[in-house]
Amino acid sequence: MMKVLLRALLVAVAALTSISATPLAFADDRPDLVVAVPKLARGLEPGIFTGNVDVRVAHSVFDTLIRRDFVAQAETGAAVLIPGLATSWEQISPTEMFLKLREGVTWHDGTEFTAEDVAFSFGQERVFGAGAPARTAARMVGQLESVEVLGPYEVKLTWAAAEFNMPHRLTNSSWIVQADAYKEFEKDGVEDKEWMSKAVDALTWNPTGTGPYIFDDFKAGESIRLVSNDNYFMGAPPVASITFVEVPEISSRIAGLVSGEFDIAADLTPEQLPVLERYDEIQVKSVMRENTHVVVFNTAHPMLSDQRIREALSLGINRAEMVETLWRGTTETQQGPQIKAYNEMYLDDLPGFAYNPDRARALLAEAGYDGTPIIFSYIPFYYTLGNEAVQVLQEMWADIGVNIELEPMESWKAMRTEDVMIYTWSNSWRFPDPLAHLDWSYGPNSAIQKRYKYWSNDRFDELMNVLLTSMDVEERRMAFREAAEIYMTDIPTTFLYNAADIYAIRAGIEYTPTPQFMEDFRPDNLRLAVGN
Repeated sequence: MMKVLLRALLVAVAALTSISATPLAFADDRPDLVVAVPKLARGLEPGIFTGNVDVRVAHSVFDTLIRRDFVAQAETGAAVLIPGLATSWEQISPTEMFLKLREGVTWHDGTEFTAEDVAFSFGQERVFGAGAPARTAARMVGQLESVEVLGPYEVKLTWAAAEFNMPHRLTNSSWIVQADAYKEFEKDGVEDKEWMSKAVDALTWNPTGTGPYIFDDFKAGESIRLVSNDNYFMGAPPVASITFVEVPEISSRIAGLVSGEFDIAADLTPEQLPVLERYDEIQVKSVMRENTHVVVFNTAHPMLSDQRIREALSLGINRAEMVETLWRGTTETQQGPQIKAYNEMYLDDLPGFAYNPDRARALLAEAGYDGTPIIFSYIPFYYTLGNEAVQVLQEMWADIGVNIELEPMESWKAMRTEDVMIYTWSNSWRFPDPLAHLDWSYGPNSAIQKRYKYWSNDRFDELMNVLLTSMDVEERRMAFREAAEIYMTDIPTTFLYNAADIYAIRAGIEYTPTPQFMEDFRPDNLRLAVGN
């Protein structure tokens, strides 16, 4: 634990007012950081385990070629790209990108990072081949066709078709892995999927990365411990180790922080704010995630096939009230299906999600709604404030004359059947572009269209292809505008608000949570008070 820091807090909290502007240089007496989280990562093969709980830890072990500067984004709202394992990149054609790699970077076992590692990370054995284990990673990089090694520190990436989002596809969860760690399991005459399966089994809890922290220990249901990578290319981290501790109960995470057992308590809820604000030695930070809670409408169901019913339900939601009462103003509802990090693709004049109960009642009358119950399905305690949200929605829809029956479900499989009417869900942005939301969540290859068949729109799909293939910003903006209008008019789902998470952090620690679900404990985002 951070004993030096804790003693200083107990003697005089006021003394912790001077924060270093740059990461500090520490010797062996650097403190240990303990982070309380509701659930641990399921594994640390970053192309396989890509859920919210997984990326939280993986981001400290692995690096990407290009990084998103989340500190800058917290200040401006705009997405900013900065060098990672690549020091520079240039899109040399609509389908090709040249990258210069950082020299002198070493893997956690001391061996050198080279272009061969990049080629393997996105290669056939791991990502694109038949039976490749990291198929999830393929969606992030899109139609990436090949990685050509031009030299030890130079690569050329080629996509099968024009790719507007090349740099963004190499950020976030496109982590680079060590080729040699996997190829130790390669055998002549053995199919790739067979030896790769053995490699994945061995490396899931024994990963080798280039990131600021080195994997040290995993205790199922208890903790994951990482230790400082003192040879990290950005400089040695300011802490000797980070231990992620699984603490499912919010009250226990807060109690551990107050007692000094934990240094950071993650994923708290807004109703805890009054409690946290009583402690001078605790600072509170909230972050609005690039993840939106939505209500899904099964347009193939007879009860929801009439667009007027769906529009009435959307118009009957007072989102501002939900943000204020449930979230205590820590988040917001987006202006249409977009986020400000879209930068040049953001549409300032796109209409938002309206609240108009009188219009909702009129639409229900026009549609001949007769009070037949509409079943609202949800998985209890799956989403933050999800239980409270469905009850509030039930009341709001009752106010416009809709009879809603809540139906708790045990799993997604049990809920997402052809008979489901409406249910709660969330949409994430893997990178800040309309393609990463509208196409992934609602496009021709999305689960909504392809697997569950809850909605489809041919023109919408055509526009997704424009977003996928066009290199012209204005053409893409026009396609996005029309696609957004189709989404807002046809209403396959409707937004509620973006998810938000509350962090309670011990005073003297300077840390900015990211809008993605990963924790970024790199030296430029984690600093300690001077004198500690």
